[in-house]
Amino acid sequence: MNSRDIISLKREILQNLSKRQLKDAFALLGKLTINTQDWKISETLSELETNYKFMLHYMFEGVEDSQRKALYNKLLRSLYELTDDAADELLNTDSSNVFYEKYRINALKQQSLTDYHSDLKEITASISLLDLLENAEEKNAKNIEFAIRRERLASDMFTSVFVSPRAGEKDQEEHIAFIDNIDLPVREKCLFISALSLSLFHRFDARKVQVLMHTATADNMQLRARSIVGLVIVMQMYDIRWALYPELQDRLAIMSEDPDFRKAVLRTIIQLIRSRETEEITKKIKEEILPEMMKLNSLAGRKLNMEELMGADLDLSEKNPEWKKELEESDLGKKLQEYSHLQMEGADVFHSTFASLKSFPFFSDMSNWFLPFDPSYSEVAPLFPDDKTNNLLKAAVLDSGHMCNSDKYSFCLSLKQIPQAQREMMMGQMGAESEEVKQLQREAQAMNPRVDEEVVSNQYMQDLYRFFKVNPYRNNFFDIFSLSLNFLNKQSIAPLISDNESMRKIAHYCFDKNNFKEALYIFEKMIKADEQNEDLWQKIGYCRQMLNNNDGALEAYLQADLLRPDNSWIIKRIAQLYRAQKKAGLALSYYRKAAKLNPDNINIELNIGHCLLETGQYEDALNAYFKVELIDTKGTKALRPIAWTSFLLKKYDVSQRYYKRILERKTTIHDYLNAGHVELCVGNKKEAVDFYRQAVYKDNDFELFALLFDADKDTLISHGADEQLFPFLFDQIKYKME
Repeated sequence: MNSRDIISLKREILQNLSKRQLKDAFALLGKLTINTQDWKISETLSELETNYKFMLHYMFEGVEDSQRKALYNKLLRSLYELTDDAADELLNTDSSNVFYEKYRINALKQQSLTDYHSDLKEITASISLLDLLENAEEKNAKNIEFAIRRERLASDMFTSVFVSPRAGEKDQEEHIAFIDNIDLPVREKCLFISALSLSLFHRFDARKVQVLMHTATADNMQLRARSIVGLVIVMQMYDIRWALYPELQDRLAIMSEDPDFRKAVLRTIIQLIRSRETEEITKKIKEEILPEMMKLNSLAGRKLNMEELMGADLDLSEKNPEWKKELEESDLGKKLQEYSHLQMEGADVFHSTFASLKSFPFFSDMSNWFLPFDPSYSEVAPLFPDDKTNNLLKAAVLDSGHMCNSDKYSFCLSLKQIPQAQREMMMGQMGAESEEVKQLQREAQAMNPRVDEEVVSNQYMQDLYRFFKVNPYRNNFFDIFSLSLNFLNKQSIAPLISDNESMRKIAHYCFDKNNFKEALYIFEKMIKADEQNEDLWQKIGYCRQMLNNNDGALEAYLQADLLRPDNSWIIKRIAQLYRAQKKAGLALSYYRKAAKLNPDNINIELNIGHCLLETGQYEDALNAYFKVELIDTKGTKALRPIAWTSFLLKKYDVSQRYYKRILERKTTIHDYLNAGHVELCVGNKKEAVDFYRQAVYKDNDFELFALLFDADKDTLISHGADEQLFPFLFDQIKYKME
C-alpha cells in the first residue's frame, strides 16, 4: 500500500466516523491496520469492535444503560485516534511528505524536550555571563558562538515538537513545565507553541490542546496570542471531534468566563476572515496601484529636466505643484487612501512586497518562519550595533506594527545586501519619520489599551499565512486558510461568540468583506431573535441576492418593506427581482412607488418604460422613454428603447430617425439588425440588406445573425414582412459579403 492509498483510506475512514457509520469504519480500519508492524493496534481494533457489538446487542435487547452515550463517545474517540496513529505509522516508513522525512531524521537523535529544556537554560545562563568579559573581541566571538548554538538548538527543538507522537500525561507535564519556566527565553517558547500548533494541525491530540489552553492564559502577550490563534484553528479543524473530549469542553467553559479571552477569540476570528482578502489586496497592488505609481513617476520625471534642476533661481525644496494635480488626475490618490485604510485596519498589505523575499537560506529552516523578530539573532545582529543607528532601525522595523515577524527578517536580510554607505543614508531618511511613527503608536495605544496584543496576534496570523502560502513545502501541509469561515456553525467555537455583540461584529465584518455565505448564516440566526429588525432583513436579502437566491432575496426584501414601506432602496430591489422573475406587472407597481420617492430619476423612469414594454403597453412605454430623453438631455439611454418601441408601434419614421442617431455612435449587432428590420418593413429591401450585412460584419458571425433574425421572425411577419422573402434575403446578404 503506497502513501496515496494510505491517505485515501484514512480519509474514507474519517468520513465514515463523521457519519457515525462504525461498521464500515471498522472494516476499513482492518484493511489499514493489517499493514502495520504494531500488533497492539490490531488487537485494540478487535477489542473495540467486540465492545461495539455488545453495545448494539444490549441496545436492541432493550437494556437501559445510563453510561451508553459516554461509552459510545469514548469508542468514537478511540477510533479517531487509532485511525490517525495507524496511518502515521505506515506513512512514517517511506512517505516523502516533509513531516515524515523530519520524523525519520528526528528519530535518530533521541533527545527529549527535557534535554532541550536543560540545554537552553545552560546556553541562556552562559550568554548572560558574557558581560563579565572585558576583552571586546573575545566577548563578540563568544556572543556569536552562543547565539548560533542557541539557534540550532531551538531549530532542533521545534522539529522535535512538530513531529512528536501523541502526548502522554508525562509529556503534557513536560510541555507545561517548559512554558512556565521563567528562566527560559520567550523566543524559544514562541517557537515551541508554533511547533505544537503545527503538530496539532497534522494530528489531533487532546493533551497538546490542553497545553495550548494553559498557555492561552499566560502572562506573556506573545505566548498568549500565539496559543489562542492555534487553539481557534484547531477548534475549526476538529470541531466534529470536540464533543468527544469532555475535559476540553470543561476547560474551555472555564476559560470562556474570562471576557478578555472571549475578546481574543473574537479578534482571532476577525483576523482569519480578514486573511481571505490578502490575495485580492496583492492583486490590486500589482495591477492597479503599482502601475499608477510608475505612470505618475514617469510623468513627473519628464517635467524635471536637468536645466530646471540646476537653475540658480530654483528653490530645490519646492515641490512641483503639477505633481499634486497629476496625483489627483491619475486616480492614484484614491487608491492610496484605500491602501492606507486597509493598512490601518490590519490588512496584510505587505504580502505582495515580501513574498518574493523568502528565498534567503534563513527560510530553509522551517522554524524561522515562526521566529519572533529579535535583533540579536545572528544573521541580522550586525544591522543593530549599539549606537544611534540601532535606534533608527528599531523604530522603522522592530517597533513596526504593520510588518509581521517573517517580513521583518526578509527586510533585514535584504538590507544586508546593500552597501553600508547606502544603508546609513537610508537609516538617516528613516530617522526623520521615526518620531512620527512612535507618536502614532502612542495615540493608538491610548485609544485602545489592547492594541499591542491585537498587533502581535495579527502579525502571527500573517506569519502563518506566509508559511502556508509561500514556503516551498506548502503542498505538504493542509492549508488552514481554506477552512470554512462559518464559525457559528462550529459547536466548539459557537458558545464563545454567540452573544449579540460578537455575532453582529462577525456578521458585519463578513458582509463588508463580501463573504456573503458566512454573513447570511449569522444574520439568519440574529433575525430569529429580532424579527422586526428592518436592517437585518435588508442585509439578508442582499446576501441571498449575491448568492443567486433571488426568491429568498425577494422574500427578505418584502419583509423589510413591510417594516419600512418608504425605503426607496428596498423598493427598487423588489422591483428588480420581480422583473427578473418575468413578473413585469408587479415590478411596474414597485418602480412607480420608487418614482414617487425619487422624482425624475433616469434609471427608475427607464425601468418603468421597460416594464410597460414587457406588459404590451407600447404607447405608455414610448411616453415613458420620451420622458427619460427629456430628463437625460446629455445622455443616450433612451435612444434604443424609443427606436424599438416606435418600430413596434409602426411609427417607422420615428424609428428610422432614432436608429440613424444610434448608428452614429458606438454600435452593436442588435442596432444594425433592428435598423434593418425597420427598412424591411417599410419596403426598403436594399437598405435592409445593407444594414443586415453590417450586422454580420459586427461580430463576423453569420450564424449568430441568423439566430437573432429567426427570433424576430414573428414580429417581422406581424408588421407585414413577406416570410417567403427571408431565404432570398439571406442569400443576397451572403453575396454582398463576397
